[in-house]
Amino acid sequence: MNRIRNVRTRSAMTVGALLAGLIGGAFAVAPSASAATGPCTRAATLHNKVTNPTSYKYVPYAAANTSDCWLDRGMSNSAVTALQKNLNACYGYKLATDGVYGQLTESALVSVQKKVGVKADGDYGPNTRKAMVWANYSVETGARINCN
Repeated sequence: MNRIRNVRTRSAMTVGALLAGLIGGAFAVAPSASAATGPCTRAATLHNKVTNPTSYKYVPYAAANTSDCWLDRGMSNSAVTALQKNLNACYGYKLATDGVYGQLTESALVSVQKKVGVKADGDYGPNTRKAMVWANYSVETGARINCN
């Protein structure tokens, strides 16, 4: 009976150690996402008044007034809505633009990351933003013009 208890105890300790390693590994990954200035907290309309003053892009943006930010699963805000809207407009997805970065948004982003040749981890950051095409919208009507 003691032998069975010892085996169970060792098994439980092994599983606990493995879980601790996995959780620790998950936390160790977070700093790579924070290589950007910070989390994307809102959406912004960016106008290129020099080359095309009649259109704008709707992009995830950080409180630090930069689009050099990150998003990942579990976040919920207007920056996620901007990402979802772009995944729909330029990549043909039919995601709900609900601002919730869930499994479907993550899965769509992984597919796009593979397509554009960046690390396909499902986390949105500066490398993904630069590699993706973004929808241009008409200043006058709000209609999508193209993606580039």
